[in-house]
Amino acid sequence: MDTKKEGVSLNINNIIEQKSVKLVFQPVVSVIKKSVIGLEALFTGSLDDNGKFINKDYLLTYASKEGEAIELDRLYREKALGSFVNVYKDNKEALLFIDINISIIDKYIGSKILLNVVNEYKIEPKNIVLEIVAEKIDDIEAMQKFINFYRSRGFLIALKDLGAGFANLDMISYVEPDIIKINSVITKEISYNYYKQEIFKSLINLSKKVGALVVTEEIETEAEAMVVMELGADMIQGSVFREAINIENVNLSEITEKTKQLSIGYKDYMIEEINAKEKAHEDYDNIINNIIDKLVKENKKNYDNTIDKIVEDYSILECVYILDNDGYQVTDTATRCKNMLSQKALIFQPAKKGTNHALKKYYYFPKSMHLNKYVTEPYVSLATGNLCITISAYFKNTSGEDYILCVDFNPDYINI
Repeated sequence: MDTKKEGVSLNINNIIEQKSVKLVFQPVVSVIKKSVIGLEALFTGSLDDNGKFINKDYLLTYASKEGEAIELDRLYREKALGSFVNVYKDNKEALLFIDINISIIDKYIGSKILLNVVNEYKIEPKNIVLEIVAEKIDDIEAMQKFINFYRSRGFLIALKDLGAGFANLDMISYVEPDIIKINSVITKEISYNYYKQEIFKSLINLSKKVGALVVTEEIETEAEAMVVMELGADMIQGSVFREAINIENVNLSEITEKTKQLSIGYKDYMIEEINAKEKAHEDYDNIINNIIDKLVKENKKNYDNTIDKIVEDYSILECVYILDNDGYQVTDTATRCKNMLSQKALIFQPAKKGTNHALKKYYYFPKSMHLNKYVTEPYVSLATGNLCITISAYFKNTSGEDYILCVDFNPDYINI
């Protein structure tokens, strides 16, 4: 049936009969292994009767109206498998990643058409990754039936686009994926965005706990690639290695060489990161030692005045306060952050003299583990609402009494 709109002359039946859908392929690589793991087949669209390119979304919308969405969807996978055969013949370990849009196939589950096509092309099911596209899913049971059937035949199952749209965390429990693909909503600009880094780390930890490997999608820069690898990504996909291209132009040797080059860069990057962290901790130690040198010479009655001056002397400090051996705060909190937004002031307030910190990590870890010093992970300070790390260190005053110096470092100084 013809559809005409905005100069488009489209016959969905002709596209299906002539198998004229357009696909491109993008590599999925492991920098750690210095190898290409596989290729994802991306359905881009087709040409209309006038030779004008029509994108996938436009096509699927009209195919749905014509009742042909399932045929178009199946054609994409058939063409993906047929295109992959030549790569597979010479690379028996290569994986093919193909989309499974549950909202389209949920009424046709049980047809075994995909399995039949895979068998027809003599591709091992273990080389096929079925990417569950988590758009609106009305029938969870049908989706799980599909997944269980194909997993039992040896196919790998991936959950695509985690972090975007409908791909919410509850989908992990329904899909039980072998691979989780994290969307660029999370990874874009991750090289300098602390919040995205923390979200990404949480997703990595979750993936490891459920036994899934992680692929990061749409990585565009080497900086993004370095950070996602450092944070635990297993595989990377994106233009940093290769734009999606026609299968005829896929050169696995060329992509492998690019991967090897990036692995060398990653090694240099990690050396720089380690050196930077060592330098930062040296600076922390020097500052803490300088502060303690001043405190041990002071009478405890003068601690408040002393730490007020210390905060003014060091711009990298956010808060300074002192605890006794039982975790009680013996000074007020000296801080540079005195112009807090009014809406924050109700929930973020510097602790006052007499506050008990016995349940805080910077107190109970060094206390219980007999450590002279402890450094926390970055966290949001209850004193200021800003990101900080706290370093706590024991010292003795002139009377031989034990105290704990606590210093919150300004987030701008933290190498994250």
